Amino acid sequence: MERFAYLFSIVVCIVCQNMSFAQGQRPYRVITQDEKGRLITVENFRSTWYSPTYLGTPYLNDQIWHYGYLVYRNQYKVPAAIAYNLVVDQIYCGLSDSVGIVQALPDEFLFEGRRFISDPYKVLGIQRVTYYEVLYDGATKLFCRWSKQLRPIDRKLYTRRTPPEDRFDGKYILSKDFYLQKAGDRPRFIIPTEYSLSRVLPDMGRELADFIAAHSQNLADDVLVEALVRYDKRHSSEQSQ
Repeated sequence: MERFAYLFSIVVCIVCQNMSFAQGQRPYRVITQDEKGRLITVENFRSTWYSPTYLGTPYLNDQIWHYGYLVYRNQYKVPAAIAYNLVVDQIYCGLSDSVGIVQALPDEFLFEGRRFISDPYKVLGIQRVTYYEVLYDGATKLFCRWSKQLRPIDRKLYTRRTPPEDRFDGKYILSKDFYLQKAGDRPRFIIPTEYSLSRVLPDMGRELADFIAAHSQNLADDVLVEALVRYDKRHSSEQSQ
């Protein structure tokens, strides 16, 4: 654990630099903490004096490192510190027997009671991999795909009352999409609304339809999971009859 703590105190800037090169950019990025305890990303240009500063980080939950496991097809688990960069959809890891960090391509990774699975796809004939967080792993599965985008901010929009430390050149915006997967099908993007669920689950039954309608104003993660638990239970009982 001490080796991990030492390692990740000095390699954050290296990860950010790799991220910048992967995006075809010349600057390197350093993640640090400001006086208010917020994580910020500073973009350093070697050829200019100005260093744009962004609120947040490209990483999941802004917390860069999570201690967990990388899981491969043979279910072999490798303990590691895991950094999930949502902007480039890339996993970085540090192993207890190593003093460096590397890019990883696990079939799954686990940390803090959360599970993420890989989903290969192709873009212009090039094989890529993205990751879904598993919210429900029943007969009908519910996934969440996290992403982040850097939203620029025009500094001219700040008023004189805005303290200098609160004036950023942009901020990272976290978003998520839901995917539902039936047995034998690919994950299918869904909008968490009563109408969308009625189309994906057309045979949900009256009881489940009433449950979803009662929560239609707030179809949060736990409500969606409960809806699918009820859906799977109903269809399981029908098949057993």
